[in-house]
Amino acid sequence: MNWDEQMLLWNQAAASILDIRHIVLWEGQDLLSYQLPANMFLLVVSGSAYVRIDEHKCYLKRHHLLHAGKGMNVDIMPAKHEFSYYLVYYKAVLPASAASGVANGMVMKAQPFRLFYHVILPEPGLVHGQVRRMYEEWQQSGVLAQIRMKSMLFELIYVLFGQLQNSKDRGSPSDLVAYALRYIHEHYAEAVSMDQLAELLGCSSSYMYRLFKAEIGKSPNDYIIGIRLEQARQYLLTTQLNLREIAQSVGYSDVYYFSRLFKKQFGISPLQSRKRESEHSALHRNPLNTSVSSIVPSMPLSYNHNVNENDYHQQEGEIPLLSNNHPKSSMTALVMLCLSLLISACQAGSGNVGSESKGSTASSTAGAANSAAASKEAEPSSATRLYKHKFGETAIPANPKRIVTAYHLGHMLALDVRPLGAATYILQYSQKAMDTTGVVDLGAPLNLERIADLEPDLIILIEAYLEPSGGYEGFNKIAPTVVLEANQDPVKDIRLIGDLLGKQDKAEQWITQYQAKIAQTKERVQQRFDPNETFTILNVRSEKSRMIYRDRNMGGNILYSYWGLKPQAKVLKDVIQGIDDESSYLSIAEEAIPEYVGDHLIVAAAPGAQGSVDKLMASGLWKNLDAVKNNRVYRIDFDQFLFNDPIFAMKQVDILADALTKNR
Repeated sequence: MNWDEQMLLWNQAAASILDIRHIVLWEGQDLLSYQLPANMFLLVVSGSAYVRIDEHKCYLKRHHLLHAGKGMNVDIMPAKHEFSYYLVYYKAVLPASAASGVANGMVMKAQPFRLFYHVILPEPGLVHGQVRRMYEEWQQSGVLAQIRMKSMLFELIYVLFGQLQNSKDRGSPSDLVAYALRYIHEHYAEAVSMDQLAELLGCSSSYMYRLFKAEIGKSPNDYIIGIRLEQARQYLLTTQLNLREIAQSVGYSDVYYFSRLFKKQFGISPLQSRKRESEHSALHRNPLNTSVSSIVPSMPLSYNHNVNENDYHQQEGEIPLLSNNHPKSSMTALVMLCLSLLISACQAGSGNVGSESKGSTASSTAGAANSAAASKEAEPSSATRLYKHKFGETAIPANPKRIVTAYHLGHMLALDVRPLGAATYILQYSQKAMDTTGVVDLGAPLNLERIADLEPDLIILIEAYLEPSGGYEGFNKIAPTVVLEANQDPVKDIRLIGDLLGKQDKAEQWITQYQAKIAQTKERVQQRFDPNETFTILNVRSEKSRMIYRDRNMGGNILYSYWGLKPQAKVLKDVIQGIDDESSYLSIAEEAIPEYVGDHLIVAAAPGAQGSVDKLMASGLWKNLDAVKNNRVYRIDFDQFLFNDPIFAMKQVDILADALTKNR
């Protein structure tokens, strides 16, 4: 794309906003064969999706921006759970009088504003902020509002093309490394690979590696490890997170591997590091030690002749009982004062040692006990703790009672906690598998007034719900709000919610039951299949939507991860190991299906796609598959396997085991 030509074009254009929308699509809610009513910018807020614009195919994720022209056909298929994005529809024309000011090549194009292009934003925060302000302003009405929207459109163009122009020379070695460093610092807790960095920066992975090593002095992988471990050390010193939580927060799922790396980096284990810092802090908190003040300057260090020489030979970690800088005369006065107070107290109480004294003592003891009991009883409603999440640290109730959740409905119900309300889509979908009686529908987008009326003491969200309701602060003004990652891992997610709600024991009970069910069904399934037989999961959503699922959901986590069944070779290479971590599946063309089908094929049909499934199964391509010829095709319900919260996950194990073993 020639950005200089685009700038010349927009400099002469007359343009106006036609519509601005914020949309959240969930996995399974594909937008297919949508013809654009106007030119548009699409800005991704969160999630990822496979997108097809006419003949152009691309994979969009956060910080990506796409432009397409009026009349183009659009397919959007969320790749992992949710896909949240803004659409800015606009109309632009180039007045005839302005033709002389625009490059001839652009003038000759029949529709110069209808070009397709897709970019990764160098400074996404600026563009995101501008589009969000435009969305908020679009809710206003009147002529002044329309004038304001025109100006904001050109502000967006200015910010966008300014970034793209400044990034044209990004191919210089120093700039490439600078961009790589920024990306690493923003994504260090994720799986960052050399291939990702190279693709992001438009160069080969070997070239990126050589540049990085030359300028930084270490490989990108070593640099990422250093950042992760330094952040982990800060968590150890400043939070009460346990070792597993810290490891996961910096990108390590294996706590033992994390501990080995930490000890290799710092020379001591993570727990030893925390203990050493705790002892160091305790020394400084000792009230008998001289305080450090930012107002009173500290005295220069000098040898103290009033202190025994041996006092300097303390063992490491010991805290001195008395500070060494008190002179002996001060200590003598202190001892005399204590003795006089003790004698006075004894004289005052000598004539009252009888029953009154005993009664007074008993009364005092009972009063203290009652006070302690009352304090303990009041604690759950007032006690708070700091909870670290995607939007920072928030003080939340230690034992929340009135909880609103957008997404984690099934997780809470599995812990015997009934939320006050949940998002429309989650609530409607969950009614098929669980009792949602009394849970209020919070709307889509989430209705802040409805949430406020419920008077929650804790709000639990995922990021996709923030934008359409005004952002994080709108929720946090109502009640303490935490924003969690949707891991799509029932064990990891129920532990997360259990810790958040103070239901750790309940969470571990569920995990024990789930693991027992996995073990039981694993034995049943493995008895019926040879270890070398291969499996594939195919989802059919429409005539042009075919997905091969990985080891995350749609039964893939159970099949490949929990039961240990073998994925077909190309599924393993291209899907499980090959696709972006934010995607649950690989979208393929129908003619590519034979390349991915193993000895056994599991087919999940989306609601309303039965016609497409029937057409596929009637084709010669389908009938020539070995799995079809050998009667090794198994059908599962797409709706039952789309989510894997704890309640759905428990059911999915039995459903999949029954499907595979029914006729074997």
